[in-house]
Amino acid sequence: MIVFKKRLIFSVLFFNIALSQLQDFIGSDICKSCHPDQFELWKESTHGHAGGAPFTSDIKAPFNGQKIDLKDGWFLPFQQDNRYFFLAQENGFPEVKYEVSVIVGSGHLYGGGTQAFFSVFPDGTMRLLPFDYHPEKETWFFETNNLSGWVPASKSLSMRKLAEWPPNRMMGGILEKQNCQQCHGSQIITTFDPNQGKYKTSFTNLSINCESCHGPGQEHVSLMQFDQSIVKGYTGIQSLKTLSKDKSIEVCAQCHALKDMIRPGYLPGKDFDDYFSVKFSMLSGNPYHPDGRVKAFGYQQNHIFSDCYLNGSMTCIDCHNPHSNGYQDINRNPLMGRFDNGQCVSCHVSKKEKISIHTFHKTESEGSRCTACHMPFQQHKAVGNKLKFARADHTIAIPRPILDQQLGIKNACQQCHDDMTIQLLNDQITKWYGELKPLHPLESALFSFQNGNVSDEGFLNLFGSNADPIPQVFAGISAAFMSKEAITISETAVNRLKGLSENKDLDIQALSLAFLDAVKGDDQEIEKFIYHILSLSGKDQPKVRTRWSLALAYKAEDLIKAGKMEQGMIIYKKSIKIWPNNARARKGLGEAYLKMGNINQSINTFGEIVKSNSLDWRGWAGLGRAQSLAGQNALAIEAFIKALEINSHFAEGHFGIGNIFFKENINIRAEGHLMKTIELDPSIADAYIFLAATKIRLGKFKSATKILNQGLILNPDHAIGLMMRRELDVINQ
Repeated sequence: MIVFKKRLIFSVLFFNIALSQLQDFIGSDICKSCHPDQFELWKESTHGHAGGAPFTSDIKAPFNGQKIDLKDGWFLPFQQDNRYFFLAQENGFPEVKYEVSVIVGSGHLYGGGTQAFFSVFPDGTMRLLPFDYHPEKETWFFETNNLSGWVPASKSLSMRKLAEWPPNRMMGGILEKQNCQQCHGSQIITTFDPNQGKYKTSFTNLSINCESCHGPGQEHVSLMQFDQSIVKGYTGIQSLKTLSKDKSIEVCAQCHALKDMIRPGYLPGKDFDDYFSVKFSMLSGNPYHPDGRVKAFGYQQNHIFSDCYLNGSMTCIDCHNPHSNGYQDINRNPLMGRFDNGQCVSCHVSKKEKISIHTFHKTESEGSRCTACHMPFQQHKAVGNKLKFARADHTIAIPRPILDQQLGIKNACQQCHDDMTIQLLNDQITKWYGELKPLHPLESALFSFQNGNVSDEGFLNLFGSNADPIPQVFAGISAAFMSKEAITISETAVNRLKGLSENKDLDIQALSLAFLDAVKGDDQEIEKFIYHILSLSGKDQPKVRTRWSLALAYKAEDLIKAGKMEQGMIIYKKSIKIWPNNARARKGLGEAYLKMGNINQSINTFGEIVKSNSLDWRGWAGLGRAQSLAGQNALAIEAFIKALEINSHFAEGHFGIGNIFFKENINIRAEGHLMKTIELDPSIADAYIFLAATKIRLGKFKSATKILNQGLILNPDHAIGLMMRRELDVINQ
């Protein structure tokens, strides 16, 4: 334990540094005295109401003591002494009580808004509760585990299908436990105190404050108080209107983008590329259609695929007033609302006086709104269709009815003209405008490749050039890299990648190097070329290396899933060589060793993970599983205990200990840990099977039968479970 705590000290060093940086943040209230107009606008905006303490005036949900019944449990929201609580119970488990500590959202977003809730847990964490409320529909609803989206509360819904039951996602920037509040609050950092074995969550505001966009304000206030005359040209904070196009968008992208975290700890004012990539998500279940429109959850970063961004200078604040819910044109003139054509015609001036000629709709009609055709609202696919939750499409695309139908998108024309067939709508578009502007060649290549054109030519067409738009280039390379055709590539493709590895964009550069490394890295000439390019990256070299390593880890994961174990392990090793602290690659390699039966190597790999980061509870659990398979039960239990010391709600830790006690025939203790496993994560089928077997040993046959049946619902083909059922059927006769 002493050694463990010493290691923890090193693990929390990074977070201590982050906490010290919070001292530079002063909160929005201080801004009010000098910027009263902006402060009042912000206070009433969706940013200002993004989250906060559970004040009665901000609560949208009915905490009226009315029980909501589910298929196998219930929950009850109630109020007591101006405090808000939930009682909840799943059948067969103890009743639990959660006090609402934080509310998230105010439920008034266009297209459907929601309100969620956090509670402080005994381990000090603030966890997202599974109970959401939709004010517009006046209903409680849940995010489900079975990918059926968000569904209203009903007696047909099982508690075990709730995504946050029991609550597991923590507030505070912990990589594997990210949640919505990270963007709904400001400067939130969670640290672990090894001495107390508890977490502490620190933040500046539980809403989106001024410093979320402008960076830490301490220096700015000090400069202004000292002597304004000496700081002309430098005010100690950043202003969005003075930033470059890309830097301005990064300010918004920290929340309004689907992104991959490179490393935790980002605070406004830091280098965005040190912490995030908005393109690397294409490597893990690409969230975009080939033309950039979002497949799943409607974040707005797909603006980077739009012509307005690629061929213009459009940033978020060219349309949105960042201090309010208001809208503005490119000259910062306020507009009537989000549907005011002034946003678009301030750039497209030729359309201003002839809008009906362009749209073929009456000037004041719905069809003459620029956004109606080019930014239609799309329901989030991940949400499902039970609750309205839509976002405007920020690719600013041209309506293409037939193409949109093929992609499963409700076309802009179709949203108003439901009575017309897709073919008729397409014919009408062609009649009005003639042949539409063609897609970018890279977009066409992606469509073709995804539709089965995996010929050598189809594959090569995915590779663009440094002259092509950056998002499209990355999309093409990522599709090629993650495809099975990427194992062997032609000399032409190699030369294309060599050229792209010199791209100014870090993501493209890193992915191109990863591609070359994965398929040609053992070639001495290619290896020499790769490291030459890397040497030219200067101060950006760490950013390139981490991205390169992560890309290889994604590829290795896909190979392992496809059963190509040896190839996947080779790529994992390449990934670790490039960035030794890549926990994703090390965990993947450790798991691969387990599957291959190389237990000692797995122990060594997981051991390296926890040596470099003693707070990695998944690393401790992996080490415990490997040690258990090696027969090192005492060491394995110690590893699982360490995982639980860091995350007391980690079901796998209890399962690992319960499994060992079961093997050692210590049945009472096995029973306790296996029951706790199911309480924390009702989706682990093996936990039910082992618990049922334990209860058989203890002579609790009826209880065993009930638990076994629950496990077989989750895994109907479980061989041991089916054998046990036959035996129990004989016993219970």
